[in-house]
Amino acid sequence: MPHPGSVVRDLLNRDVVTPVPGCHDALGALLIEQAGFPAVYMSGFSVAASYGKPDVGILTLTEMVGRAAQIAGATRLPVIADADTGHGGAANIAECVRGFERAGIAAIHLEDQVMPKRCGALPGKALVPVEEMALRLKTARKARGSDDFLVFGRTDAMTVHGLEECIRRARAMEAAGADAVLVPSLTTAEELSAITDAVSVPVIHLMAETVRPVFSLDELRRCGYAMAIYALPLIQVSAAAQSALLKELLETGTTAGQLERMTPFSALNSLVGVEALAAFERDLAEPGE
Repeated sequence: MPHPGSVVRDLLNRDVVTPVPGCHDALGALLIEQAGFPAVYMSGFSVAASYGKPDVGILTLTEMVGRAAQIAGATRLPVIADADTGHGGAANIAECVRGFERAGIAAIHLEDQVMPKRCGALPGKALVPVEEMALRLKTARKARGSDDFLVFGRTDAMTVHGLEECIRRARAMEAAGADAVLVPSLTTAEELSAITDAVSVPVIHLMAETVRPVFSLDELRRCGYAMAIYALPLIQVSAAAQSALLKELLETGTTAGQLERMTPFSALNSLVGVEALAAFERDLAEPGE
């Protein structure tokens, strides 16, 4: 089997924009695979939310790598993971890379915020000098066991310093060896194109539908993008659906009005492998085996 990172590299080099939904757990990864997408994204915000925590750098590297291993172990698709700032200095970043690589992850992205980081959509962010960001990427590249394990760079400069600084940092991340770059918080096609015009490595768009303008895949393709990550909608839809069910149960004393919105028990069992397990056990019981 090809290294999962080589699969992601191929996706980045296609002539179309590859959509990659984000999830926070193995069930989400199974749903993404079942739907027919080519890759999975592990969203740092969504993982933190699944712990009931804000995305402000509270979760540890051990917790993030453990969740990544669960997700990668549940799907045949390559998984791209949010590695935040790398969880510390050079030694921490090296261990971060090794941990995600051992977990079976295809690629990670590292960002240029100071520690503790904050969700890119939150105010109060601060960035490290561009030289420190470059060192983070160089450290990650040196620590990886395979060149097929991809390291992406992310800058949150747009809401802190503006477009020109985003361009400067994107170029610095490319020079430091980033396999692709992410620049969140862009709001116009002109801003999107400014980034792709500035670098030669693939550029990935990070969608945030309820925070920033929504661009279609065709619009992103015209702006030169290689991939679009949909980090949040699965957990946002999940939270909305659960809230609606709980509200109805509290107000009416029944969940009957929600039945059509529920995945049937049999379909959920099939998704998590009950039928495959039963077939495996039947094969074990066959005489002569």
